[in-house]
Amino acid sequence: MAERLSAREVVALVADDFTEIPYPERQSRPDGPLAWQGYDDARARAAERTGEQESVVCGTAHVEGTPAVLIAFEFGFLGGSLGERTGDRLEAAYTYARAHRLPVVPLVATGGSRMQEGMLALTQLQRVARQSALTREAGLPQIAVLRDPTTGGGWATLGAGADVILALPDAQVGFAGSRVRPPNADPTAYTAQAQVASGAADTVVPAAALRETLGQWLRLLGRRASGTALGPADAGAGTARGTADAAGGTAPGLADTAEETTRGSADTTGRAARGTADAAEGTTRRSADAAGGAARGTADAAGGATPEPVDAIGGTSPGPADTAEGASRGSAGAAGGTAAPGPMDATGTTVPAPADAVRVAPSVPGVEPAPVPRPLGVTDLPGTGWDAVLRARSPRRPRAGQYLDAYFSHRVAISGDRCGGTDPGMLCGFGEHEGRTVAYAAQTGTATRPAGYRTATRLIRLADRLGIPVLTLVDTPGAANDAEAERQGAGAAIAELFTTVASARTPITTLLIGEGGSGGALALAAPGTTYATPDSYFSVIAPELAAAILKRPPEEAETTANHLRIRPQDLVELGVVAAADGRTQS
Repeated sequence: MAERLSAREVVALVADDFTEIPYPERQSRPDGPLAWQGYDDARARAAERTGEQESVVCGTAHVEGTPAVLIAFEFGFLGGSLGERTGDRLEAAYTYARAHRLPVVPLVATGGSRMQEGMLALTQLQRVARQSALTREAGLPQIAVLRDPTTGGGWATLGAGADVILALPDAQVGFAGSRVRPPNADPTAYTAQAQVASGAADTVVPAAALRETLGQWLRLLGRRASGTALGPADAGAGTARGTADAAGGTAPGLADTAEETTRGSADTTGRAARGTADAAEGTTRRSADAAGGAARGTADAAGGATPEPVDAIGGTSPGPADTAEGASRGSAGAAGGTAAPGPMDATGTTVPAPADAVRVAPSVPGVEPAPVPRPLGVTDLPGTGWDAVLRARSPRRPRAGQYLDAYFSHRVAISGDRCGGTDPGMLCGFGEHEGRTVAYAAQTGTATRPAGYRTATRLIRLADRLGIPVLTLVDTPGAANDAEAERQGAGAAIAELFTTVASARTPITTLLIGEGGSGGALALAAPGTTYATPDSYFSVIAPELAAAILKRPPEEAETTANHLRIRPQDLVELGVVAAADGRTQS
């Protein structure tokens, strides 16, 4: 096992100096957004043990003389897991980098999303993907350093989504953490060396050579074509294209204008203002992550040795202005909080679609979203979280093929990822719906293979280029978590799909029709325009695995499912999916 340095130690290893940037303040209710018993105590113990207040430390530094923004994960703080406050810090760091025209260097060591914050932790992945896409569009390099461990959503966004990927020797690297892999999986497939051998990372660098190697990369990629280096004075000349640098060249700073003001908590998912009344339900947000496999275990990342339970992936979570967890959050952030006319809800009623503040590029003029398909299964809502799980797993529940047949008068399929792979569990193609062409990417209820994610990415990019709306159907227990999936580039495939969805100009409509297992499901979901059928659930971790991690007996999986708040109606209340009236209540 590789040596595990703290966040401050790894910064000292690579940086000539380091100045921490200010972080947004977030007020949350006792025990966090899910009111998870003992969560506040766990955070307090982590802070006392590490000296940090969160799982990530962000700041500006010089590496061999070249300025950059460093994002250093503290694995000792709840396994380096991503929660809402982590997302706040990451967004602030990326925003600062774009405002000051600086490269971004994530020094990653994480087990994924934080189980105690449920689906709001999982959705940090969408939030990170958006920030990465904006930074990519701004023409700024991202150079990741993979430490031990780098698994789950941390690998599939900050790691695999970077332009250049360096890894420390023997670091555990993979979408599937140690707790969620098949029992007979080859452990060598989940290492830094294996990721380099399969082409998912660029090189393994000994710790002693990391500063010099990273400095060389920053010097080479941090220059403009004219030969001048990127830096703070560069902010006017090269304001990030399509980013928050809307001030005409001035560096807006952390509160970045237009696109980058730290938007009210859920604005990044296009959520409508959530009234304080949502506290009545405890606003316990969903957690059932699945770090990358069919139902992945939360603390997957550290080989099972995470100090506190963590999930395995993160996503678009409310922004810093989300004080009191119930204060009104601007639904669409940049869109002024108003909902634009759009698709139908799951009952077939025409409803306004929530404004999507997570997309990087402006929407294609004149392209209307694909209407939401009507539910084909049960119409009443599940009474408990476990009821929702049983419904979604029922062999009698309608699958993707039935939804596509009912939706399209005729359709044609595309096949393959153009990299030598196919996945029958991901159906992609184009069809005619009420006289319009609509592209589709649909999971069929199996664990999605890397080729499936790459085929979906190919489909969405083609539709985006042609100005065709996209319909995605989410139904998977999670991404494939076997050794072969790692060798086929699971992390990179999921990272590209996250980025493609975040960057698409054409409207994407998503319907959750069955199991929503972790980041493997979330990658196909459009922030702000995701809907759910009554026989579905979305989860950061499978209830059975969550119970096991919490050392609860197997029969308590049912109770754990309720704590995770994974029912469709819970998802609406949390703002993870859109309500029947077209709003996301977050």
